[in-house]
Amino acid sequence: MSVITPLGRTAGCLPVYLTVDVGPANAIMGDGHVRAPSWEMTFKGLDALRKAIPLLEERTQRSIPITWFVRADRFVEQQFGDCLAVVNRFMDKMDGLMVGGHELGWMPQLPSGGTDKIQHEDLEAGYQRFREILPDLKSVRMGDCYHDNASMQLLNMLGIRFDSSALPGREKHDGGWCMDWRKSPQFSYYPSCNDYSVPGSPQMNILEIPLSVAPILAPYDSKPLLRYVNPCFLENIWDAGLSELISTAPYLVCILHPDELVERATPGHPLIAYSCDTFISNIIRFLSRSAGFGRAVCFHAIRDFNSVSRAGEPFLELGHSLSNKKVKSDVTPFL
Repeated sequence: MSVITPLGRTAGCLPVYLTVDVGPANAIMGDGHVRAPSWEMTFKGLDALRKAIPLLEERTQRSIPITWFVRADRFVEQQFGDCLAVVNRFMDKMDGLMVGGHELGWMPQLPSGGTDKIQHEDLEAGYQRFREILPDLKSVRMGDCYHDNASMQLLNMLGIRFDSSALPGREKHDGGWCMDWRKSPQFSYYPSCNDYSVPGSPQMNILEIPLSVAPILAPYDSKPLLRYVNPCFLENIWDAGLSELISTAPYLVCILHPDELVERATPGHPLIAYSCDTFISNIIRFLSRSAGFGRAVCFHAIRDFNSVSRAGEPFLELGHSLSNKKVKSDVTPFL
């Protein structure tokens, strides 16, 4: 399995978009975070990140702005009595970082009706509430990487500039999850009005910025699977499969969840280190490896994508082994 990336980009700057999904703990362990959401480890992880980011900036001598995709939707309202409860608590904890160039983004979780029909009207309602805190909302990531034509078209109609939900080459219809990005290109594209997952004409105005993926072998895999790039992975997992991306990708979009920085008394997902120290060392080692390829890493928020990365370049498909076949699924939504 390979990932096709542009040639002729082995030198110069490597823009990196570090994103954090602020949702209930154990988002990668199945749909339990929807059925019985727990936030304690999430807020402990935010405390860890609030301390780790300035430390990383000091040790690496560079600014590390992050895009924080924070949950605000019907599920949050049902649990806390206010759709904005998590956003408000997040701002109380992280306000010091937010004034330093970080970006607040929105992560809505869409509910299903009795016949599993997605209730898209929740998107517009949640959007209007979120704008009470951030009137100039630019960036969205859908909970569980879900999208369909109606949801992408609605975000487009609402004027959202960037969506970062695509997980190229992946499909899931199990464990309570539904997503289909099998046909999606690896890098940014303007979605077709007729198919959210691919570029085409006529096109929407919203720009889809897919998560970066690499072939990574989990302990329970028989062969590598395309997985998103997460600096909270175990060190050997984080290092595996990144060389091609570091050397040739025009940019990287990384993702992590706050609870993945918190040490656990019971086993979690076998790919995750659950260690703030590992998160820090993974980033520092990544910078060193990139320098070895002659690429200086520059961190940016998603809202700055157009000014530092080339949108609208030729759309690049995944490897031939993925182009017309379903990608192997596993027991977790993304990993």
